[in-house]
Amino acid sequence: MATKLQPGDPGHVRFKTLRLQATRLEEMRKFYSRTLGFPLLDEQNNSLTVKFGGTAIEFAEQRGTAEPFYHFAFNISENKFPQAKAWLAARCPLLKSPQGADEFFFEFWNAHAVYFQDPAGNIVELIARHTLDNSRRGDFELEDVLYASEIGLASEDPASLGRELGERFGLAGGGSLFVGDASGFFVLPEVGRLWIPEERQRATKHPVDVTLVAGPNAVEFLPPDLPYRIRPAN
Repeated sequence: MATKLQPGDPGHVRFKTLRLQATRLEEMRKFYSRTLGFPLLDEQNNSLTVKFGGTAIEFAEQRGTAEPFYHFAFNISENKFPQAKAWLAARCPLLKSPQGADEFFFEFWNAHAVYFQDPAGNIVELIARHTLDNSRRGDFELEDVLYASEIGLASEDPASLGRELGERFGLAGGGSLFVGDASGFFVLPEVGRLWIPEERQRATKHPVDVTLVAGPNAVEFLPPDLPYRIRPAN
């Protein structure tokens, strides 16, 4: 029998923290804390840390001319996708595919997803993975956003990056576009690949700092010539 997962249960959170660069910090603060209602863990002059279930994401101010953006996703209670979509649509526009779809079913994962964009241009996803036993009763609420389950890392050689991540951190799927499992995937597009659902933003490299739950022998990984830092949280 599958183990019952609880919101933010540390036994099922792969990504403990993410540190991303962002523009428009004041707009980001209002969007995540007021519009969506997520709690702030910390706020400095040049950074903002938001709690999403079992994952904390720090948005560090980008002061240059670049406007970094990322793709990241959150697992939600698997039985509440319709309610999650309605909750989100009442607060911000949903991203659509070129064909006009605003919700997506991934048969190979048995998962439903919906996407939105935050003020910094990030492509953010709420995904209900029906293979996980994490259903909850009641209406959709913030506690149904369980933890970050995807972070995109673009590179010129995704297969090599994927193999290295798989070997170093004991993750499945090394060498493929998705490395990890339902509790947390590294999504590894080639630089320039179009992100779904809108297929108008191309994958680019911007600094990412990840702490993740990993085995006892895992050590910090700094991929050569890439602005990424991946390190064990335990």
